[in-house]
Amino acid sequence: MSQATQGAPAPPPTKASVGTPARAPVVSAPSGAFATLGSSREDEGARLLAARVPTTLNRLRLAAVAICLVFAAITALQLALSWQANRTAAADTEQLIRVQGIKTSLLRADALATNAFLIGGLEPAEQRAAYDDAIDQTVRSITDAADAQPADRAALNALSSAVLDYAGNMELARANNRQGLPVGGAYLRKASSELRSTALPIVDELVNANSTRTRDAMGAHHPWYVFLPALVGVALLWLVNRWVGRHFHRRVNPGLFLALVAVGLVGVVAAFVVNGQQNQNDDLDAGEFQAVVDGATARTAANDAKANESLRLIARGSGQAFEDAWVAAAATVDQALLEPGLSGLQGAWSTYESQHQEIVDLDMGGQWDDAVAAATSSETGSSSDTFAQFDRQLQDALSRSGAVTTDTLTTGNTVLLVLAALALLAGLGGAFFAASGINQRLKEYA
Repeated sequence: MSQATQGAPAPPPTKASVGTPARAPVVSAPSGAFATLGSSREDEGARLLAARVPTTLNRLRLAAVAICLVFAAITALQLALSWQANRTAAADTEQLIRVQGIKTSLLRADALATNAFLIGGLEPAEQRAAYDDAIDQTVRSITDAADAQPADRAALNALSSAVLDYAGNMELARANNRQGLPVGGAYLRKASSELRSTALPIVDELVNANSTRTRDAMGAHHPWYVFLPALVGVALLWLVNRWVGRHFHRRVNPGLFLALVAVGLVGVVAAFVVNGQQNQNDDLDAGEFQAVVDGATARTAANDAKANESLRLIARGSGQAFEDAWVAAAATVDQALLEPGLSGLQGAWSTYESQHQEIVDLDMGGQWDDAVAAATSSETGSSSDTFAQFDRQLQDALSRSGAVTTDTLTTGNTVLLVLAALALLAGLGGAFFAASGINQRLKEYA
């Protein structure tokens, strides 16, 4: 082979290439690949977010509707309870007056009987008729009270038995007195004593129970219970509106705004009315209702004093205990007449107190017959006539105060029912507005 045909000699291997494997060529990725991957992930997140928004809107719509309906139910219930509380307070006031009338009738009957007993023999027909009328009025009032308030029936049944016992013992006393028998005095004292130890404590319990019930019912108005549901409802609806506004770049959703206004406006008006009702009842409690309580207390204590006046004379020198009872009863009357609504009766009562002192002076001076004549006289200006006028005036004042109390509790009470109906309508309307407002946003995903 000629030298010309031989290939050129291969170059000697370099040091770097000896024992070193050949590297694979590096393939560089296109410059936009990572951007494409990031973009796809953002698109996926946007699609997931877009899929969650309708679901969230549906839940918020349900929540907004529930908020409006719950507000309506709670507010209407509170207003209905306030309305019922006033009706209950009026009924309890009437029952209180009825029960106080029972006590007054019993003590008036006792005062009439003991006063007539001083005369001896056949008592005056007018006085006997007044006694019978007082007993009949007591029996009728017990029946009416039992029908009006079932909670009082057990006590009223016991009171009825005590009244029958009293009337039986008093009838024995009157029968023996007509015959001039001394035993009549023993029956009289027994009847009066058992009246005060058995019947009157039952009546006092009934008076206290009905007075407590009345005041509890008058104070059963709670403005905050009405305002809080509206406050919570407005706050929750505002949060719903804020979420919708943030995701749709609108500050106010018209439907949610109308729902919020309906709930807030009715809640504020309802709370204002209930607060006004409570303030009115507080004034009534301190005014006319207190006059009812004090007037009845004064009347029963006055009749108790009149009965003890006669019992003192019947005891003939041994009646200091009855005089002490008269003093205690008179102090009760004096205290009750400090009530502004009863202050006009202080003059008549003071006149009777002076006349009673004259009777006491005659008795203490050994002029028992003159004391009896002064105590039993029915002439104009006498002790009995002055007391009868005072009793009638006190009864009239008590009737006026009772009528004002019950009328105030019932008159205008209908506004609470009207507001309860408006609260229901506001809740239904708010639910409709809220649902409509969110539905507008849902349509954007349809």
